[in-house]
Amino acid sequence: MKQLATLIRSRLSIKISLMAVSAMAVLLIASMIVMLFYSRKNVKDEALQKAMQTLDATVLNIDNILLSVEQATGNVYFSMLPHLNDPKAVDAYSRQLVESSPYISDCNVSYHDFTYTQQHWFVKPAKDGKDPLMCFTLPFFTMSGKPLGELTVDVSLGLLSRIVAEAKPSQYSSCVLLDSLGEFIVHPDADNLMNQSAIEISKNSEDSSLGEAVRAMVAGQTGYMSYNMRGEDFYVFYKPFTRGDIRGRVASRLGWSAGIIYPADDIFGDYENLVYYVLAITIVGLLLMYLLSYAIIRSRLIPLVMLTEKAQYIAEGNFNETIPDSHHVDEIGRLQDNFQLMQKSLASHIGELEELKNTLSERGEGLRVAYDQAKKADRMKTSFLHNMTNHMMTTAVAIEKDVELLCGKSDYDQAKVVNDIQRNGMAITELLKNLITMSDDEMRKEADDD
Repeated sequence: MKQLATLIRSRLSIKISLMAVSAMAVLLIASMIVMLFYSRKNVKDEALQKAMQTLDATVLNIDNILLSVEQATGNVYFSMLPHLNDPKAVDAYSRQLVESSPYISDCNVSYHDFTYTQQHWFVKPAKDGKDPLMCFTLPFFTMSGKPLGELTVDVSLGLLSRIVAEAKPSQYSSCVLLDSLGEFIVHPDADNLMNQSAIEISKNSEDSSLGEAVRAMVAGQTGYMSYNMRGEDFYVFYKPFTRGDIRGRVASRLGWSAGIIYPADDIFGDYENLVYYVLAITIVGLLLMYLLSYAIIRSRLIPLVMLTEKAQYIAEGNFNETIPDSHHVDEIGRLQDNFQLMQKSLASHIGELEELKNTLSERGEGLRVAYDQAKKADRMKTSFLHNMTNHMMTTAVAIEKDVELLCGKSDYDQAKVVNDIQRNGMAITELLKNLITMSDDEMRKEADDD
């Protein structure tokens, strides 16, 4: 990780590419969040609408089955009325009724004190391991209007459940039909139809939402609710079961409620797959964008990399390092052109400085030679002055001795001493003239040099 961070910091093309991809990623993520939010809302609304339409179709399918049973029973009922006193005819009509409808499993005609005064649907619980039955009854009356008996048609709830299950709207969805007590009339598993009621199932569930949904269905409400069962999310859409308003049909309310149960994956499965697809496409797109950006930026930064290397060579003292001409007219091209001019100007100034250095070196060497000569002349002058001084001192001492001697001598001797003094004085004068002449020559030489 540390090496990666160092690599990123050392490569301008990588940093620019990452910055561009990061900015694009932020925009894409924001767009995806907004898009997916509204997409999920639309998917949920569409699923709700589709579920309610499917629920209406399921209710209509069940009602059509019941209506078919009612119409077949009514047709046989009116044909049977004149033959109620003929057991063979009644039995023949009963067999005809069972054979005429695929939904009717049995038909019974009973004579007793009848308690129903109109057609009626009711549910019989299962006995002795048999399928529970949904029964439709039509009463018989005497001419005086007294109840004579009833025609009862049995429809297998297991058969009805299987018929409804075959028309389920999705692979893992299921349809249920509850009576007013919360018992199943239609169950996804026909073999377990009467093993457990919806209320008992909701009581055993850890999610209280399932109980609320069952209570809403029993109360005859319309709507939908989500719940969790065995770690899986479900949606149940429910509405009261209403029978079609058809002429001659008793418009009685049965108190049933129909519901369709969808696993959440059936509703949002395609949406979640879309999220994964979009996420994968986004990641691949950002990666491709990074690679493309890196390639483009790197190609555009080649002159800058070259200038960096040339600048390093120049910093090491290679002032004559040539910089090629640029073929670009953008900022980097202009930078390369200006850098080329700067290198040429720098090389020119460095050349002039080298020439000046050589000139100064030559002049310094001349000055050093002149200095050595001056020092030599100064030593010679010092030696000359020393010699002159010695000569003058010798002459002055001789004069001093002659003066002392003169003071103690006679006239003849004094004349001789005076001559000696005069000769020595002239020698000193000559030495002084020579010294003055040398001094004048040195002054003229200094003036000429200046």
